[in-house]
Amino acid sequence: MSAEWGDDWDLDHKVAALWRAARLGPTVERLRRHVLGGGSKSIEPGQFRALDAVAGNGPATIRALADIMDVEPSTVTRAITRLETDGLVYKQRAERDHREVLVELTDLGASRHQYFVDRAYRIYEEIFTVFNTQEREVLADLLERMLVSTDAALARLDARAL
Repeated sequence: MSAEWGDDWDLDHKVAALWRAARLGPTVERLRRHVLGGGSKSIEPGQFRALDAVAGNGPATIRALADIMDVEPSTVTRAITRLETDGLVYKQRAERDHREVLVELTDLGASRHQYFVDRAYRIYEEIFTVFNTQEREVLADLLERMLVSTDAALARLDARAL
C-alpha cells in the first residue's frame, strides 16, 4: 500500500471489505423472511413496507406513501390493493378534497403490524445479546451515523447524475 493514501484509506477499505464480507444483503434478507414469515400471518416485504408506512403516517394518500417509501405510486397501489384485500387497510375519500383517497389501517391491520414489530424486536434482542449496554449504545450511534452518511452520499451522487 502506498504511503500517500495514509491510514484512513486503509481503514476505509478494511471497513468496506468487512461490510461486503458481512453478507449484509443476504443476511438481512434471511432476517426479513424470518420476521415476516409468520405462518398464516405471513406478509411479503413490499406489503409490510406499505403497512408500516400507513401505520406510521396514516391516513395518507398513495402519493404520500410513495414518497415516504421512496418508490413509484404504482408500486404502493399494488401493495395497498393486496393489503386491502387481506383486510389490513381501507381507503376513504378525503373530507377536504373528495378526489383524494386516503389509506388507513383497520384494527386487524394495526394488530398485524404490531405482531410483526414485536416479532422483529424479539429477534433483535437475541441478536444483540452479544453486546453489553455500552457497546449497544456505540453500535446504535455508529449505525445511525452510517445511515445518515449513506443517505447524504447517495443524494450527492443522485444530484450529480442529473
